Amino acid sequence: MNSITLGKHVITTSRETTNWDVLRAFQARVVTAALLSVIAEYVVTVAVSLTVALALADRSPIALMMALGISLALLLEFVTLPIYDRCRSMRPLRRSLTLAGAVLLTGTAFGWLQTSDVRTGLMVLVATLAVPFGARLEYPGRRAPRAALLMGDRVAVSHLITQWRALPEIRIVGICLVEPDDDAENLPAYIMGIPVVGGIADVPQLARKLEVDQVVVAPGPVLTAYDVRRLSWALEDSMIELTVAAEVHGAVPGRIEPRLLGRRLLLSVRPTRRPSLAVWAKSAFDRLVGLVLLIVCAVPMVVLVLLVRHEDGGPGLFKQKRVGRHGQPFMMFKLRSMRTDAEQLQAELLEENEGAGPLFKMSEDPRVTRIGKFLRRTSLDELPQLINVVTGDMSLIGPRPALPPETTEYDDWIRRRLTVRPGMTGLWQVSGRSRLAWNESVRLDLDYVDNWTLGGDVAIAARTVNAVLRRDGAS
Repeated sequence: MNSITLGKHVITTSRETTNWDVLRAFQARVVTAALLSVIAEYVVTVAVSLTVALALADRSPIALMMALGISLALLLEFVTLPIYDRCRSMRPLRRSLTLAGAVLLTGTAFGWLQTSDVRTGLMVLVATLAVPFGARLEYPGRRAPRAALLMGDRVAVSHLITQWRALPEIRIVGICLVEPDDDAENLPAYIMGIPVVGGIADVPQLARKLEVDQVVVAPGPVLTAYDVRRLSWALEDSMIELTVAAEVHGAVPGRIEPRLLGRRLLLSVRPTRRPSLAVWAKSAFDRLVGLVLLIVCAVPMVVLVLLVRHEDGGPGLFKQKRVGRHGQPFMMFKLRSMRTDAEQLQAELLEENEGAGPLFKMSEDPRVTRIGKFLRRTSLDELPQLINVVTGDMSLIGPRPALPPETTEYDDWIRRRLTVRPGMTGLWQVSGRSRLAWNESVRLDLDYVDNWTLGGDVAIAARTVNAVLRRDGAS
């Protein structure tokens, strides 16, 4: 018998005995609460949907049919979803939206529905999905870090802890080690500061005792597929999610397609090469939008150039050689935020360099002028880069523009970031900019290059506006 104190919990584990009556009672309470929550949400959703449908029924009979159809679709999704996923999954909403959209599109294409019918159907659709959508946005567990219990051997769980320790969306509360029989009696008390609370036989009991959201399995040579299968049986009636951590670096879910071959689950990773049409469309979009923004910002830029010149009499624009797509050098423009002799003074400040890798970085750089501090905090110093976007040297969104001395230290891995045009903003900017370590900045750039989508660019643009307004990571 072994007892471990973990926060407010005192965990007692044994490989021979388990109090199944206590576990069943706890499980019943959790499942009942989840079901009551789903039932209440569904009742409110149907009530709102039917109220709106009845109010619009005189305009079109499609309203009542749409309300009943969507309500039935939501009910089917709620019933078939795993218990742990019912309160936070967006899948019922996506399925219902897709189904209703297909019905409206088909009815319109075949002339079965008039314009007023489609308008009424859309109003019912929005009203019906508003309640579950709002419930998921307000669900506390959706934004709170998910408590996780790790299961695997020492090497595998150590890798997960290293990768996940700083992530805000997960909180590792304990480890269940799966070790060879020779090592099973000599388990460490902690691994990288995370307590070891038991072994594989203790996982179902500990997962419920610690009230975790998920059990994460780290595959290894000792853990078998049958172990994972038995664990899924033990957790199937709980709200605890069972996940297997497969290591696929730099690929987003949209590029991964699971398929079964024999008894093996294969993860097919789609190629990263962008279609030629997509590359052309992005380039055309960048230049068009860049030209519009340059025209809109022309007057403010002139004013800022005059203010920079007024402070010390130096030039308002700062030109610096950067490395673009395929390693081609170009001259990048910025509003000058440092003294005119900044590059000469850098040699004297090398001992105070706070940056990692080939980048020079200081949180309180004495070379920054008074107006330069304002320009950097507001990111206005980057406005002249719109000229580079219009000329095709840069993109609106892409990897950070590299300095020539940096690229001399690139290996084949890092040089991958030079296969696309650098951007005025990118993942590096919306993730902290000056706070990022060199390795993290490179990782974000490579992730962008390998997983580019038009929707991803839109999301980065929206996050950039938010980051600039909050001055997140600006220096």
